[in-house]
Amino acid sequence: MEEVLKIINPMTSTVFWTVIVFVLLMLVLWRFIFKPVNRIITKRRDEIREKIDDAERRKDEAAKYLEEQKKLLDEAKLEAKKIVEEGRITAVKIKEDIELQAHNRAQSMIHSAMEEIGSERERSLKEVKDKMIDIALLASEKVIAKSLSEDEHKKLIEDTLKEMERSG
Repeated sequence: MEEVLKIINPMTSTVFWTVIVFVLLMLVLWRFIFKPVNRIITKRRDEIREKIDDAERRKDEAAKYLEEQKKLLDEAKLEAKKIVEEGRITAVKIKEDIELQAHNRAQSMIHSAMEEIGSERERSLKEVKDKMIDIALLASEKVIAKSLSEDEHKKLIEDTLKEMERSG
């Protein structure tokens, strides 16, 4: 049993030195291993946290930029619609102006054609009157057997025609 007690109760000096070595080992590990490793871990954790914050900030900036671009695109679409509408309105106005000019030109041509027809009619009527006067002169010379001057005959016939126009 003594042996059992020896095994259970080892030598006190061995226990003492084991505890001392363990404490020294822990101090050395703490000083040279745990502290630097802990600093490295803390530094790495801070870097990761900073990178995550930077990534989130960039994500927010990208979202804001995307929103701005969507707004600019919508504004550009509205501007394009406005330009197209203004172009359509301008085209309609130009079409109406062209139609109005064509109508005015047609009316002008019709008016000048009517004036030309009227002047041509009067010229034709004058020619017919002159021919009638000449024919009447010839006929009256033959009937009267006396020849009046040509101016007198024309005056006489013109007066007669005027009287006929008034009565007719």
